[in-house]
Amino acid sequence: MIDEIALLEAWRDTLALSALKAGEQVVVVTASDKPTRYKPVATLAARQLGAAVSDVEIADPNHLSASTLELLRAADLVIDLVFVHDPALHQVRAAAGTRVLLVLEPPEILVRLRPSEADKQRARDAEARLRRARTVRVSSAAGTDFSFAIGDYPVSSQYGYADEPGHWDHWPGTFVYTFANDDVGDGRVVIDRGDILFPFNQYAAEPITLEIADGWINSIAGGLHADMMRSHMASYGSRDVYALSHLGWGLSPNARWDMLGLHPAGAIEGQDGRAFAGNFLFSTGPNDIGGGTRSTPCHIDAPMRGCTVELDGVPVVIDGALVSGPALAAE
Repeated sequence: MIDEIALLEAWRDTLALSALKAGEQVVVVTASDKPTRYKPVATLAARQLGAAVSDVEIADPNHLSASTLELLRAADLVIDLVFVHDPALHQVRAAAGTRVLLVLEPPEILVRLRPSEADKQRARDAEARLRRARTVRVSSAAGTDFSFAIGDYPVSSQYGYADEPGHWDHWPGTFVYTFANDDVGDGRVVIDRGDILFPFNQYAAEPITLEIADGWINSIAGGLHADMMRSHMASYGSRDVYALSHLGWGLSPNARWDMLGLHPAGAIEGQDGRAFAGNFLFSTGPNDIGGGTRSTPCHIDAPMRGCTVELDGVPVVIDGALVSGPALAAE
């Protein structure tokens, strides 16, 4: 059990890191069909920092009403307790500079992964390094040997708080990512035993081998989880589900690979799995959030352990461990 005072302190610290100041306008977004315990504590923490707080309950996170969008446009900070997927929210961010902070994980995870300025520094350093690169190679003892070109799509990072105009973030989460250039990416990706499969929220029980050519998955081989992956992707009836989506690596020293096994199915979002330091986060499907044209709802995230990640031949992750020192420093 997390002490309510510790939870309030974590909220207040995270909102302070999100540059919330006295007099700013905060909107807390909830949904009637998705109960949350965080509306009261988020409201109290924001008010303790001097903000004016209002709330809005939405019916569909995929389609916001015009009146809701107007309310969000007038806000300095939106606290999303639902996970709004309507692209109009991101148009509001770009046009009005509204900051957005998504919060969904259970209290224990929020407190343990309370963000810090050091998280942002790690994320920004990795972001700068990735932005300068043009090729990425990923390899592993499990058999992964996969390369792709980057540079046509923006590089982004998450660090757990929303402190800059227009910035969207997810507390918790510290990782960096980009999208491969269109129709590039070749080799083999082996999702090994113990790697994580989202949205199945399961650890792979045996290796899954993906053969990739020109940025598209051509085959999926393995046991039960490979069968599940093939069936799930085929059910959408779209070629786009086999494309590469965001690709990057985890940066959080406090996130835990094993956390998925310590909570009931569906009780967590899996941010530990996406953010634990040194994972290579492979994903499939959409690239519209990076400015691409694919918006398929089929999206698989697979945080992989034990990988080596090289940018233009220089390693930033070796066998699942972050490289420290000059290789990650901003030039």
